Formats: sequence, C-alpha cells, structure tokens
Amino acid sequence: MDGSRSDRARARAEHLLAQIAPLPDDPDLQRLRELSMNYIREAERLEGKCVTAQEASEQISAALDAIARDFFARALQNKSKG
Repeated sequence: MDGSRSDRARARAEHLLAQIAPLPDDPDLQRLRELSMNYIREAERLEGKCVTAQEASEQISAALDAIARDFFARALQNKSKG
C-alpha cells in the first residue's frame, strides 16, 4: 500500500471520527487508540511482506473488528455507569 495514500486515508478517517464521536478524556480510550494503531501498523507491515493481499485485508479487518468490539463494550459500560 502506498504510504502517503495510507497516511491521508488514516488522517481523513480520524478527522471524520472526531467529528462524529469525539473521544472523551479517558485513559482507557487512549490505550484502545494506541492498540488500534499498533494493529494497523502490524497489518501494514505484514502487507509489505510476501503475504497475499487477501490475507492482509483479512488481518486488518479482524483487528479493526476487535478494536470496535472493545470500544463499544467500553462505551456501553460507561453509559450504564452514568
């Protein structure tokens, strides 16, 4: 994947997410954000190797699914507390 295109896509996605659902100042959410970025970096690293495009896409998808589950589980927990 082209690094500059990937960086622009990531920046655009972060901007859209910040507009739709700004993150509260929560250390756990910061940890999840760092974890998601690590997953994405690892998937992109593997994509640069001899991994097929389908395998890399599946890894990225699986990582983002796991991150989304963690994020929404935490949001539901915080909503039930509040």
